[in-house]
Amino acid sequence: MAATGKGRLSHFRSKLEELDCPYLGGVEDSWIEELLFKPGEPRLRLLQWAIGKFDPVIYNMLENQQSKAMGRNDSRMQKLLFACHLIGLCKSDDIDLVQGNKSKNKQAVFWENLLDLVSIVESSGRISHFTTPVRTASLQSGTHFSLEEQFRSDCYFFDGLCRQEDLQNVFRSKVQLYPPDLMKTTSGLENKKIPDEKQLISVTEKLACELEEQSKQLDELRESAPLCDADTVTVEKVSKTLSLSLTTMAQVVSGFLHCFETEMKPWCKRPAPVLSEVGPAFSRVHTLLSRYTELIQNLGTIKSSYGKLCHDSKDKISTRQKDDTGLNPAELKTLQGCLGVLEESLQRLEEEGK
Repeated sequence: MAATGKGRLSHFRSKLEELDCPYLGGVEDSWIEELLFKPGEPRLRLLQWAIGKFDPVIYNMLENQQSKAMGRNDSRMQKLLFACHLIGLCKSDDIDLVQGNKSKNKQAVFWENLLDLVSIVESSGRISHFTTPVRTASLQSGTHFSLEEQFRSDCYFFDGLCRQEDLQNVFRSKVQLYPPDLMKTTSGLENKKIPDEKQLISVTEKLACELEEQSKQLDELRESAPLCDADTVTVEKVSKTLSLSLTTMAQVVSGFLHCFETEMKPWCKRPAPVLSEVGPAFSRVHTLLSRYTELIQNLGTIKSSYGKLCHDSKDKISTRQKDDTGLNPAELKTLQGCLGVLEESLQRLEEEGK
């Protein structure tokens, strides 16, 4: 699309001049803007002329219509809308775009596409290929033709279209028909190898064995726990209990959703906090503090052990001193004997030394 503002108006003016538009004789760019984007009879005449340049049959259908009040009931407006929808410029109910009541950007895209189509038809020099005899007669007279004649006419029409340009260009563009989530899921599936027939047979046999085993377990459960026909009162009681449980569960879920929307969700939308580099320093301080605390505890244990030892020793010494009443005669005689032996030994050593 062309640039906005004056550049866009100059772009449209040059395109219309190339197509020999009869409504540009000695007019300024302001008139070009009113002609393209303002609702009114001049815009409708320009639109009718451009559609007629694209297909003369549509022009013959529209040229005798008189301008009336703009609205959905205007036959001329409806035919212009039908013509624009027929060549793919708008939706079937987008009459505001044909009238000129949409935004300038949307109208600029509309005129850009229409003038591009007209330029392509003019440059090809094969306008007659867009109208087949049956289609022309049908549009002009309003008569109905058989399905076979219409089919043959449409085939001729598509043959004419296909001969104008290289048909291979139609298939070069890659069309994405699936939504992005499915495209992401199915991406790479075409590159996977097709499983071998033997592998598929083995998987099928394995599934059959598992199904047979599960069926046996189901039969055993049915035999061990047969279903009994419950009476109406029991069924009604169980149904009411289940309904009450489901209602309670629904209330809990509603409460959780309300709590999440009002309290948790605002926190989830907040930006993540920016963390500083004080973590390692805190870790080192905590390690040193833990070691210091352990050392203080060990010193306290040593102090308590030392105090206990001192207290026990003092108690034992004082107890022994109280119980000591002196030596008995036998011990005293033995001690005197030992002293005499020691004195004799000393005298003998002195004599040997002389």
